[in-house]
Amino acid sequence: MIEELSKYKDTFLSEAKEHIRAMESSLLKLEKNPSEIQLVNDIFREAHTLKSMAATMDYDKIATLCHAIEDVLDGMKKKKIRLEKCVDLLFECFDTLELSLKEIFKDKKELDTTMLVEKLQALSTKDETERTTDEGRERADKSEVVEKIQSIEVKVERLDLLMNLAEELLINKMRLDRIKETLQDPELSAAVDTLGRLVADVQYNVMQSRMVPIGFVFNRFPRMVRDLAKHQKKEVNLEMQGMDIELDRVVIDEIGETLVHLLRNAVDHGIEMPGERKKAGKHPQGTIRLIATRTKNFAVVQVTDDGAGLNIEDIKNTAIKRGILSPQASKEDVMNATFFGVSTTKQITAVSGRGFGLNIVKDKIESLGGAIKVESEPKKGTTFIIEIPLTLAIIKTLFVELAGKPYAIPLANIERLITVKKEDIKGMMNYEAIVLDEEDIPITRLNVLFGSVRSNPDKNRDDVPSVQTSKEVGAPYLTRRKQPIVIIRRGEEKLGLAVDAFSTTQEIVIKPLNKVVRENRYFSGSTIIGSGEVVLILDVSNLILSKRTQVSIAESSQ
Repeated sequence: MIEELSKYKDTFLSEAKEHIRAMESSLLKLEKNPSEIQLVNDIFREAHTLKSMAATMDYDKIATLCHAIEDVLDGMKKKKIRLEKCVDLLFECFDTLELSLKEIFKDKKELDTTMLVEKLQALSTKDETERTTDEGRERADKSEVVEKIQSIEVKVERLDLLMNLAEELLINKMRLDRIKETLQDPELSAAVDTLGRLVADVQYNVMQSRMVPIGFVFNRFPRMVRDLAKHQKKEVNLEMQGMDIELDRVVIDEIGETLVHLLRNAVDHGIEMPGERKKAGKHPQGTIRLIATRTKNFAVVQVTDDGAGLNIEDIKNTAIKRGILSPQASKEDVMNATFFGVSTTKQITAVSGRGFGLNIVKDKIESLGGAIKVESEPKKGTTFIIEIPLTLAIIKTLFVELAGKPYAIPLANIERLITVKKEDIKGMMNYEAIVLDEEDIPITRLNVLFGSVRSNPDKNRDDVPSVQTSKEVGAPYLTRRKQPIVIIRRGEEKLGLAVDAFSTTQEIVIKPLNKVVRENRYFSGSTIIGSGEVVLILDVSNLILSKRTQVSIAESSQ
């Protein structure tokens, strides 16, 4: 019997987590709106289902705790138990249920729930327990309808395996494209083109199967914010929008920790105490907004609070003392200083600070190929804006040539492509720049940065349009006596990359770097093209950061 049940353990654990999450979500709503009795029914239904599942799997302690939760909920429906008397206890029960699931996952025994059950029983009466259980069973029996299976759960490992297979198909498809171009056989060309469409469909559907709504992460935060605010005796309301924006599960896994830090920051150092807010003419309850939107190939997540805001002058003075900023630094530079360990927080807490932790946040976001910036107004609040790619597995890139070798640049980070006369490149103090749309854009010469020498400068021609956007990229572009430049962007920052030539756009599979190349911060990954050659992918974030540091040093020395 035990062996038979064990094969259903994964399904039980997955579904049980969803029931606990649903109960927690409904209780959070009920705490804000005690009159909505339907929420009590929702929690009851989830608890009853979980109890039945646990009993079937012989997890008696979980089943017993769920039964005791039902009794308390029944007392709440009959107005014999007040919400404020049991809300913290119910949250404690949900936490214990979740911890029990973790123990079961590790093949350990479920947690002892005796003390919690006794506390719950003290709130309810015995003669109502049997009636509640029978009514719950009646409702459950009526709702049992056999339906067709609409969806199934798939282990993450299987999705990763499918993704790897899709990547191999794409690489081999590129090899066949090269063979097709060489042989010029009509039948082969038709077969390869058909294969290309099929591979694209497989790739798209595998990618879609890996996409997870960002609400999967967002749903963890209402409880966290509620508990933290209560611990600090603050009143905080968390509003969430854009829960249906989908990202690759790898991105979802990585961004969770970052959002936890920013939200804890907002509660701990952003939102003021109710008394302080009243004196400032604000509502005693602070508001934190967590908003997700989508733009092109990126998701934009904003964490906004209506708290005290950052003291810009204090941050600037602290940064100047530490040699991070010059006295002529702009407001944007001052805001960026918060990501380099500059904090003016008077009180250090165990929860968070606005100093070194933000440096970790910035590193994490940039490691995902994203960007983060902060905006703040004293006494009005602070907003952190995060821009992250939707997926990290397969991306569109522009291939460029440098000393006869190809390099890849993520297309999502390319603002436009231009070719300029050499005399249009201005020599600044320790760096070069061009003026584009009345904006000074610093230039980085990749052949200097990588120590390369152009292998065949005579191959370039003069038949390139002077300005092109990334949408127009497709065919090889070669220039002569003109400098091809790729304008890349990360957030609001831009940088021109001087290359030997533009090549084609291509979808690539990102592979990790080997240990030797990984030490070079200018590369974020590699890919394999149809010829079997390994092509390095440029790290846009680090290229821009490196040039910004160089420009800042040059300007401060003037």
